[in-house]
Amino acid sequence: MKPVKILPVLLLVFGLGLTDADGQNWAFGLHLGENISSLTGDQSYEYRLGFMGGVHVSHYLTENVVMRLEVNLERKGAKGEQTAPEPFPGEAEWGNDYRLDYLSLPVLLRYSTKGKSKFIAGGGVSVDYLMQEKTDYPEGSIFETANFRRFDTDLIACMGGALPLGEKMTFTVEIRGMWGMVKVNKPEGVARELGRNISWGLLAGVNYYL
Repeated sequence: MKPVKILPVLLLVFGLGLTDADGQNWAFGLHLGENISSLTGDQSYEYRLGFMGGVHVSHYLTENVVMRLEVNLERKGAKGEQTAPEPFPGEAEWGNDYRLDYLSLPVLLRYSTKGKSKFIAGGGVSVDYLMQEKTDYPEGSIFETANFRRFDTDLIACMGGALPLGEKMTFTVEIRGMWGMVKVNKPEGVARELGRNISWGLLAGVNYYL
């Protein structure tokens, strides 16, 4: 299923959850963190440091199961290396640093334990829109957004915990893994295929319960 077609399905599922869970608890909040990301292409890539952050709204479908919708800004990418041709085969000629900035819409199902301090685990999917791509070379930088696919889809898994900050607020920390399902670039001719996004993030946030 194409990413563009997944978005209406996610919104429909979220809407059904709102209808079925009338009278349950709601929460909203902010989250911010760092990630390390790379690409699974036809050459070796190193992880690069990025960021992610945004806002979320959560709805308790049951006492322990939460449906959560997020709107995030995420920076992903990778560091690649080009090997030198003759007369120095095998030596690094230059490195290129890919930076991909996405607006993402994750929909997650999360399980949380009872009590003031909670363990959280869950997963879901995200539809991501590429706002801008920038490649840094030793000689300078170039924007190559037109050579990249605008939409991506991620599978997400997360695990963490929550601590109370008061009667209606909690502080959360979680580890998140994200695996892209779409090859990010549209190579032409002898251009390299960069492959799919893969990233790991550490997020901290606050929740306010209505």
